[in-house]
Amino acid sequence: MPRASATRSSNRHLWPFLGLCFLFLAACESAIDVRIDVAEDGSGTVRVVAELDQEATAAILDLDSIGLALSDLEQSGWRLEPPARLETGGLELTASKAFGTPDQLAEVLVEITGEAGLLSDFALVRTKEFARVDYQLSGFLRPNGFEVFGDQALTDALGRSIESFAQRYSADPADVTVTIRVELPGTPRDIETATGETPSDEAGTVREWSTTLADVDATQIRFGSTTQTVAALVWRGVAIVAAVLAALVLLAQLLGVLRPQTRRGRKATKAKPKPKPRAVPVIPAEEAIIEEGEVQTTPVVVALDGMGVIYREGNDIHEILIPFAREMGSVVTEDEIVAKARSLSLGRLTPGDFWQSLGIEGDANELDDLYLSRHQLTPGVIKFLRTLRDQGVQVACITNDATAWANKLRTRHSLEGLIDPWVMSGAVGVRKPDAPIFEVLRRVTGQPPALIMVVDDELEMLDAARDLGYRTAWFNPEGSLDEANGHAILRSFDVQTPDSASASSSQTPA
Repeated sequence: MPRASATRSSNRHLWPFLGLCFLFLAACESAIDVRIDVAEDGSGTVRVVAELDQEATAAILDLDSIGLALSDLEQSGWRLEPPARLETGGLELTASKAFGTPDQLAEVLVEITGEAGLLSDFALVRTKEFARVDYQLSGFLRPNGFEVFGDQALTDALGRSIESFAQRYSADPADVTVTIRVELPGTPRDIETATGETPSDEAGTVREWSTTLADVDATQIRFGSTTQTVAALVWRGVAIVAAVLAALVLLAQLLGVLRPQTRRGRKATKAKPKPKPRAVPVIPAEEAIIEEGEVQTTPVVVALDGMGVIYREGNDIHEILIPFAREMGSVVTEDEIVAKARSLSLGRLTPGDFWQSLGIEGDANELDDLYLSRHQLTPGVIKFLRTLRDQGVQVACITNDATAWANKLRTRHSLEGLIDPWVMSGAVGVRKPDAPIFEVLRRVTGQPPALIMVVDDELEMLDAARDLGYRTAWFNPEGSLDEANGHAILRSFDVQTPDSASASSSQTPA
């Protein structure tokens, strides 16, 4: 298969699927819903729901025969729910995909309908101010009959265009309804609303827009909301009151200086003031760990692993790289791919040399982007990173990865302002668990190992870090205390701090 064709189909797996859904449903009244749910940290989920009547059910489940297997969706990050049987005898098919940042929402919507398709020019903007976060979603719903399904990959698979099928079965675009449903966090903001918006019986942050494929006018979608942090507002009020009181005290002191002094008062001023006792810093109990009679503060640096921690795929070589190489026509053995990937992660190969060594031809940057698009953030990691940043904890990354790939993933997922520094094996020429890469981490952070917590999904890496004096946490949602080998356990990014694995889970500072 030519590389360009592989690129097209990988980026738009859901488009042929939707085209067939519309085709099979076109003979009767039907609807496809696109639902966008946005979380407070700007991440969220896109769900596409299609209902098939009884006649269409048999046809849609036989897509393998024309080369459009629904299993292809999962390879591009989409999650297929089991078909739900409807009372009418048909089926409800649901596909969903998570996005980690506001910018990724537009990328997911492009995978649904193509760059100039039914959903176009979508943008989600998240603006953070003191005690307040604003969200605004905008875009266009552009119906254009069955011509919107003019996808060449779908036409090649079916042997003819969707339009020709529609004419053959007398399908009416007016019978096909498309609805987009958006849910934002917080409370609605008064911004310009668009024609086609319908009120919802749910919370005030849900809006819906509907159209049919027969509509000739585009529907503009604009929706905004706001969340506010009550605690921050209260503390701001306290700070203002404290500032006013301080100003009054200062004014009283100034008046005391300007007031004429009595002789007794002047004599009193000559006496030396008694020295005040020196304040002793106290470490709050919840922010300290007592070890053998010594007080050790919580880590000031949290160093996260890349694959399996920041990104969802732990064994990315076998889960993503090898399947991708096979799709691109590589016949190199798995052992050779693993060896080449290791050389790449040590900086001994460029990405271009790597792809060529696998027998994959094409532009290296395009191949990189296509491969890296399959990597997804671990759920909750963005909120976790922002929480640590707000608490003044520095977050670093120490990962076995090629420099070019790590940098592209960092930019793709908007992690520049959340993680710094990045210690990459491809840049330093050595991989974990070897000691030199941990020494690089110590030097670039400027902190001793006792104040750095290394978080990894592999116990071998944590054992090596602990031997060097680092504090450690095992990232494993299902990890048990018996398996943790004395390391703390971080089960998900929904929790603030790791669970203590055992009484010996903390390490004595080096």
